[in-house]
Amino acid sequence: MARDFTTGSPMKTIFLFAMPMLIGNIFQQLYSTVDTIIVGNYEGAHAIAAVSASTALQFLLVSIAMGFTSGMSVVISQVYGARDYERMKRVFATGFIFVTMVAFAMAIIGSIITKPVLVLLGTDASILPNSITYLRIMFMGMPFQFVYNMYASVLRAVGDSKTPLYFLIVAALTNIVLDIVFVANFGMGVAGVAWATLLSQALSGFLCHLYVGKKVQIFKLSRNEWKFEKELLKPIISYGLPASIQQSVVSLGMLFVQTQINFFGPNMTAAYGVSNRIQSFATMPQMQFAMALSMFAGQNIGAGEEQRAKDGIKATMFMQLIYAAAMFFILPIIAPALIKAFGLANDATVLGLATMGLSFMARMVWMFGMFQALNQFHRGVGDTKFSMVASLCLVLVRVPITYFMVHVLHLGEISIWAGMVAGWGVALTLNAIRFLSGGWRGKAYVQGRVDRKKEA
Repeated sequence: MARDFTTGSPMKTIFLFAMPMLIGNIFQQLYSTVDTIIVGNYEGAHAIAAVSASTALQFLLVSIAMGFTSGMSVVISQVYGARDYERMKRVFATGFIFVTMVAFAMAIIGSIITKPVLVLLGTDASILPNSITYLRIMFMGMPFQFVYNMYASVLRAVGDSKTPLYFLIVAALTNIVLDIVFVANFGMGVAGVAWATLLSQALSGFLCHLYVGKKVQIFKLSRNEWKFEKELLKPIISYGLPASIQQSVVSLGMLFVQTQINFFGPNMTAAYGVSNRIQSFATMPQMQFAMALSMFAGQNIGAGEEQRAKDGIKATMFMQLIYAAAMFFILPIIAPALIKAFGLANDATVLGLATMGLSFMARMVWMFGMFQALNQFHRGVGDTKFSMVASLCLVLVRVPITYFMVHVLHLGEISIWAGMVAGWGVALTLNAIRFLSGGWRGKAYVQGRVDRKKEA
């Protein structure tokens, strides 16, 4: 069901909208996390390292297509806020066709470059074959992944965060069952968890396609309405290209950081992979509060309600700080038990490294939450080029600082996590300056004022 964000309490609206997205992302993270847990328990730390070493390259190509999906959702949220439903359908059709083509292109490119890029990153020879296998299967499933992500994005843009959740839960549970069958019963190892993820993503995309086509009237298109319109592609690219470049450069930064992780050997690769999975869960509420704010701000700017959009950022930042305070105390206490669940209870080296990283990051997640809130606000109101620049600065700081701490200061493995925090600090500062200066005003694709009395 679509939801109007231009009325009601900003904090309550953002919180309630974020909750289904949060639950959905928990299940979405289960794809990769269950993969890691199962291969860790059945195949050992080297199998975890093989999956972890693949993450950066996979994220790079996924990010390119995801940027355009983000651009489409920004445009749709603003058009929906302006009540221009006819144009919204046309934007959806054009965006869907375009992003699907991009996803297929990324899948083909990914399959070709997998081996040379992993070798270039210095992936240890003991895990290289499994990493190649895992990545090539995952790239085959990329188009299925994007069918789901596109439908989920446009539904959230009009205020429906529950429907994508239901299909994601089904797919995540399917993934868990298939992981166990393929790895525990059939002994397929790393390839088994990759095939399980591919089939589960295909299921979620298929279910979303059926639901939207039959039940969601505002996105129900006849055969003649599935048209690619160049004029409507312009705002999608205008908002999507900065997001795509942003995520791509972030991903390239991750590739470089992966070389530094690999520098410390397979134990560090496994430790970082496990800690990163847990950290993804820990920071997920912060990400979803920020994503909800992006949709909230987009609708309100589209309706001409600037002050209400600003009220949304205040409410979101308050929630971010409360959550970060809880993580400050809780995460270091539970970190060892969480890490042991990955089958690492008897691997003291990997356990110690992962615990060190998580304890350090727990102290700094407040910075991540504040940065995400401001950055997603700027994206929602159409200031996507600045959002891109701020995120690029995050990478431009993280990469050299990480290298400096590893190879000049010789600070060891903690350098990997410390470099990340330094990037957050710079990106937060830039976003705060932009927000306070008001430079984000006038960037929206649609910016008008809905006449409430006339509408009623």
